[in-house]
Amino acid sequence: MSAKRALRVALVGRPNTGKSSLFNRLTGLNQKVGNYPGVTMEKHVGLAKIGAGALAEVVDLPGVYSLHPSSDDERVVMHALTTNTDAERSDVVVGLADGTNLKTCLFVFTQVLDLGFPAVLAVTMVDEMERRGAQLDITALESALGVRVIPVNSRTGMGFDQLQEAILAAKPSTQGPFFQPAGAHLPWLQKKQECIGAGLTYRAWLDGLSDPDFAESVRASGRSPERARADEAIQRYRWVNQWLRKVYHYDPVRDRRAAARFDRIVVHPVWGSAFLFGVLFVLFQALFYGASVPMDAIDGGIANLAAWLHGVLPSGFLNHFVTSGLLPGIAGVLIFLPQIALLFFSIALLEETGYMARVVFIMDRFMRPFGLSGKSVVPLVSGTACAIPAVMSTRNMESARERWLAIAVTPLMTCSARLPVYALIIGLVVPNTPWLGISLQGLTLFGLYALGFAAALVGSALLNRLVPQQKAAHFLMEMPPYRMPIARNVATAVWTRSRSFVVEAGKIIVSISIVLWFLANSGPKGLPNFSASYEPMPIEESYLGSIGRGIQPVLAPLGYDWKISVAIASSFVAREVFVGTMATLYSVDGDEIAPVRARMADEINPETGKPYFNLAVGISLLVFYAFALQCMSTLAVVVRETRSWRFALIQFTAYAAVAYVAAWIAFRLISYLTL
Repeated sequence: MSAKRALRVALVGRPNTGKSSLFNRLTGLNQKVGNYPGVTMEKHVGLAKIGAGALAEVVDLPGVYSLHPSSDDERVVMHALTTNTDAERSDVVVGLADGTNLKTCLFVFTQVLDLGFPAVLAVTMVDEMERRGAQLDITALESALGVRVIPVNSRTGMGFDQLQEAILAAKPSTQGPFFQPAGAHLPWLQKKQECIGAGLTYRAWLDGLSDPDFAESVRASGRSPERARADEAIQRYRWVNQWLRKVYHYDPVRDRRAAARFDRIVVHPVWGSAFLFGVLFVLFQALFYGASVPMDAIDGGIANLAAWLHGVLPSGFLNHFVTSGLLPGIAGVLIFLPQIALLFFSIALLEETGYMARVVFIMDRFMRPFGLSGKSVVPLVSGTACAIPAVMSTRNMESARERWLAIAVTPLMTCSARLPVYALIIGLVVPNTPWLGISLQGLTLFGLYALGFAAALVGSALLNRLVPQQKAAHFLMEMPPYRMPIARNVATAVWTRSRSFVVEAGKIIVSISIVLWFLANSGPKGLPNFSASYEPMPIEESYLGSIGRGIQPVLAPLGYDWKISVAIASSFVAREVFVGTMATLYSVDGDEIAPVRARMADEINPETGKPYFNLAVGISLLVFYAFALQCMSTLAVVVRETRSWRFALIQFTAYAAVAYVAAWIAFRLISYLTL
């Protein structure tokens, strides 16, 4: 290990083994997010003090089922474990093994040990293992593996002191190798070892499995590369089964717990779907019932702050800039933070309890008839948080056709960036009165999420007819056990994602709000007067008014005035910018200091003399944002993932056309029905 850098510790294990929980416990909030070298796939890195104060850089590698790379996440793990560069090389590997599923976890860990790394095995889910009545002989397992084995509990912190000591004292296994390649291709492996400078045959074996020359060598021995991998699996599982018979004991009768009976309902084709519908329905009701009080408090608080500053600051440029430019932009970010935090809290709970994996399993049934199956379910589900990592996650899909379909329709899923737009418009046009105890606002939001999902399925079905069909790959996934959520993990997830919204989206919204304020207060007749005698010019005479009037004829058939037209144009930077733009426009256009939503609710249509934001205009806007790809970052990541500007521009244009037509139909239909 180089003395010039911290000890680099890699966490390796299968999905759902508690890797993220262990990572959060080791690093706390001292984490950063980046991309793996050469691959735009998110990684988490954190600094941790190990033992008596030694500094360690902990890298949370993607969860994998094997070190045989068939997708980008597995290639990332392979690169981290086989690279020779000092900047990326791992010094110690902490393998994770679910105490309730040791067999499959030990398969991956023996692969790591055969690469010669100093290693430690952390056994997680020990509380669940004990609840099942299982017993693990730690000493015997350490003897079999030749490395330290530490039971840990991320919820209570049990075993973390011993784990840190074991990391500092970690050494390669004294018992390996656990797999020895043999046969006619062995001479080729020896040449490969010499070529890559690998001291271990297994390193050459892993490199060889992706080498066409090695494939020919394997075939010359009468076996295919697939059969060679199967031979390795047979050898490793033979070792694992032999160990587990001696070190792991449990009562199979006691293992038939309530979770198995619960799964009969949760993953049932009919009852499971009804249960999922109920969970989502309650979630969206809670987004309005639970967040309404803090949202009103933030909105009113910022309005009161603006009114107070308006009174204490000297009249002039600074007063108008702060109260009508800066604070409305900040309000456009903070007012929706309660709903964003509540959404992320709910998602974190579903993930922590193990139910999210069941959601993926249930949705797979619906997606197969539309050409989407297997791993395509994962990006669509994650698209409800953000389309950018969702599109990036399609790298895990082996089928190029299915990946293409998933990238094409994932932006239709309702992401969290749409939530501020939806919340603002729904709050204006949908009555805040319960119907049979059900919030109509929450019901509308639920309908918009359902619309996005339905649109993704219909879009995939249409594209499925244009692309040559392939046989759908079987979808295999491991159902994690139900667990009590770890409060630390839930809090970390909510804090990290909410902070990301405030910092990343907030910078954009506030910056654009300031630019819009400047455009609203300058025009062909001059720039803002920075003196104490500053008087805002009529917004119709400003540059912003001119821009709005130029765009407005295009969007007038949808029922939009020039202010909404400007907000839609600005929201191409990011969907949520729509809210900040409307906050700025309605703050600079008037003298009264009041909450933004109250200003918008008081807006009168000069042609009808009635409130401008009526049901027809509101539903038209909601439908427009349900379909339009109003996100520059999503467009950029689609270009990067498909390596095609043509694909991205066709996608953007098609969604814009669908959004325009659907919004026009919604506006005309509701206007006719509400005459």
